[in-house]
Amino acid sequence: MNGVRVIFNCVFAVMVHKVKYIKQLQPRRGLSALLVAQFMGAANDNILKTLLGFAVVRGMWEGKLGEGGQGLIALCLFVPFIVFSGWAGPIADRYSKRSISVLMKWVEIPLAIAAGFGFVTGNFWFAAVSMLLLATQSTFFSPAKYGMIPEIVPNKHVSRANGILNMTTNVAVIAGMLAAGIVSDSLQSQSVGTLGTWLPGIVLTGVAVVGLAAIVFLPRLRSMDPSMEIPANPLTTYISTSIEMCRSPLMKVAVAWAFFYLLATIVLLLVTELGSVLKVNDTKVSYLLASIGISVGLGSLLAGFLSKGTIQLRFSKYAALGMVVSMLIAGFAPIYYWILLACLIALGLFAGLYAVPLQSLMQMLPSPNHRGSVLATSNALSFLFMAIGSLLYWVTRPLFGDSPQYIFLACGIIGIFAWLITITIPTNAPE
Repeated sequence: MNGVRVIFNCVFAVMVHKVKYIKQLQPRRGLSALLVAQFMGAANDNILKTLLGFAVVRGMWEGKLGEGGQGLIALCLFVPFIVFSGWAGPIADRYSKRSISVLMKWVEIPLAIAAGFGFVTGNFWFAAVSMLLLATQSTFFSPAKYGMIPEIVPNKHVSRANGILNMTTNVAVIAGMLAAGIVSDSLQSQSVGTLGTWLPGIVLTGVAVVGLAAIVFLPRLRSMDPSMEIPANPLTTYISTSIEMCRSPLMKVAVAWAFFYLLATIVLLLVTELGSVLKVNDTKVSYLLASIGISVGLGSLLAGFLSKGTIQLRFSKYAALGMVVSMLIAGFAPIYYWILLACLIALGLFAGLYAVPLQSLMQMLPSPNHRGSVLATSNALSFLFMAIGSLLYWVTRPLFGDSPQYIFLACGIIGIFAWLITITIPTNAPE
């Protein structure tokens, strides 16, 4: 438990430090409500995904999906974003982003209950389908939450607000992964239908209820384009928006941003499986996952505040190289817990510095009445890359046998491509 205490002390210190900045960013109430709701949603997604990942690696559903099967679980989380973002974006432009957010938080509660029921009954597929539906709910929430940031904070503070939002998201990821590790260890000794198997459902539902309670405090937001047509085919949004994005730096920004998620997907899947190599339990593995979340959050916060009211694209260009070096060291170095922890912390810091300028550009370059569609298309691209990462992990994992840590070397090579894309983004993109 000392590890948990250290992690939460670090998180608490950062959160206290940023409270005064949140107040500065709110000409109207709203950002705090969005941060709490986002925290709860991200935590729930990661609790369920990590629980299922542990369960198929060495838990109640061990071997259910074969070696590398947690890649298929991650795929269930990503597919809805690819399929439905083409509707989610235009809906976010046509209707109030607040109304969409509140509705999605209502939907989250019964889905959390359903996921918990899967653990109680020992039905893997029930829990997996519930996660698929929760991911669909998150798909429609995503362009609304990111698109409303320029609506609730001044333009000069968008980078800083994104840094805080990313920090909040990563703290939520940390909390979700830590909770999943602890709950997973407690489930190891439980039989199907016993009292302990109710714990996942209780946690998931409680988090969803708090998220709903927070989101209702968002200020009323007007529709940005009431005449926006919702396409019958979601691919229509992707095609038309992608054509427009290719006429500006937006497409290169979106691809660079997508590489961030591709690498994150593979690294998180890999770390989840390293417990047997490191000879540690699921709780210790969750500390490694938490270290990534903390450091990405700190890197995001640092990028937001160093930007000083501008979008500093050079942070992304330098940080991409930092990510490459961190992953190569993790692959070449001896596989010891503390060495890996140091590499993951460095990787996370560089990843946070890399992501925030790109995310800010994605929000500021589009026109306000098409921001939702652009963000939805960018989200779909990011989740397509995440799905590719999941499939790559599932297909290639057996090739590495008892030494999965060498997958970090492949990640380092992928990171070079991310850097090459980033340095081609025109310097006349707003910085």
